Amino acid sequence: MQTICQENSDIGRRRYGSDRRMSADPSYTGLEKRIAGDRRKGIRQRNLQRFLTRDLTFGKLQSESDEEIGQLLDISRSGLALRCFTNGKDTQGYSELDIFLSGGDFAIGGISIKTVSDTELANRSPFSTVIFKRYGVQFENLTREQKAGLDYFLINHTSGKG
Repeated sequence: MQTICQENSDIGRRRYGSDRRMSADPSYTGLEKRIAGDRRKGIRQRNLQRFLTRDLTFGKLQSESDEEIGQLLDISRSGLALRCFTNGKDTQGYSELDIFLSGGDFAIGGISIKTVSDTELANRSPFSTVIFKRYGVQFENLTREQKAGLDYFLINHTSGKG
């Protein structure tokens, strides 16, 4: 009877939420080990929690020569992510951002930003020629009014963790 308990001990740990990797031999280097390192051990870049936007919210990126409008994906007190339609043109050095709701109930303008990521998003339809990009921006030198507006937006127009 004792052999049956030993054989099913691994099943019991999984059933009760124990992680088998914690009890694995750390010196094992066989083929079953991950080739790539564990993502969770990398440097964490975000200091503040991101929130999903509840309402249809847009951001207008502006540079000296160009502007682009995109939909907000998530936002925090230190930055946000936008999804923008692009027509194959090169990325501009955007330096300013306006945030506004689709109904016109709320807007924050003239936010200084720094672009920290620019990623082309995968197209869901193989026949579509539309290209979307995801821009990650970091806020810089927010004024007191911009901070107050951002806090109001985070409290009243976001939901859940991003």
